[in-house]
Amino acid sequence: MIEINELTKSFGNFKALDSVSLSVADGESVCLLGENGAGKSTLIKCILGMLEYSGQIKINNIIIEPGSTEHRFDIGYIPQEPVFYDMKVDELISFFGILRRVGNEKINESLQISGLLEHKNKHTSELSGGLKQRLSFAIALISDPSVLILDEPTSNLDASARLDLMKLVKKLKDTGKTVLFSSHRMDEVQFLADRVYLLRKGRVIKQSTESDLTQQLGLKTKIIVKVNKTDDQRTIEILKSSGFNHISKNGAGILVSIDNDDKTLALKKIFDSGIAINDINIETPSMDEIMRSA
Repeated sequence: MIEINELTKSFGNFKALDSVSLSVADGESVCLLGENGAGKSTLIKCILGMLEYSGQIKINNIIIEPGSTEHRFDIGYIPQEPVFYDMKVDELISFFGILRRVGNEKINESLQISGLLEHKNKHTSELSGGLKQRLSFAIALISDPSVLILDEPTSNLDASARLDLMKLVKKLKDTGKTVLFSSHRMDEVQFLADRVYLLRKGRVIKQSTESDLTQQLGLKTKIIVKVNKTDDQRTIEILKSSGFNHISKNGAGILVSIDNDDKTLALKKIFDSGIAINDINIETPSMDEIMRSA
């Protein structure tokens, strides 16, 4: 559990965080959503005890003081860009195992969960960006923390590595881990977050579930469906008769603007009609759209 009350952090005259309050329940996954400079990383550094601040932070009902190490085994931290000494994976994680007083069984379990057992004899310099982030997870997990804190961990990864890492986070959350992660990507929010805190210029401006957030802002998910040209008009008629009114047609296909929760229903209506779908593209509201509407 994470509880933050009236957290404020200034650098000189610049207020990076302004009276931020939020909470993450046990087993919950919460996203800090915002553009660069919103205060996400500063907030995470405060939680980790790396910065002085005013206000209160509690992890598992223990008040965290800046510089405190009391909570270090309760938190697994995954940074945006991990940096490692150039040594073998198993040597590096064994070093962290010594620091955290855990044995080989726990180390091997962390490597297995993170999908790194087959890479344990490689040097860190040989690892791809995705594997380096998996190594960050393995190191974070060796003390079996109850809380995972992720600072935009997928921002430097390609699409395939991003999806793999998101699946890993989801798997860990499903085991009961409490997850707080920062992001500026709505697909990650939809995949991982139970709730969202929207940050702008160091302040929380909205708090809700992901679907409620886009509905509150009046934003729609766009589905572009490509069918055979002979089925275009029939597809449009089926969607309209099912209550979908924001429909248009362009060179890419049939465009339907809907609430996010309705996208499965829209596609099901087309499938059930027997119309062959050649291609589907789903576009969620972008970060720019969200910030302009907030």
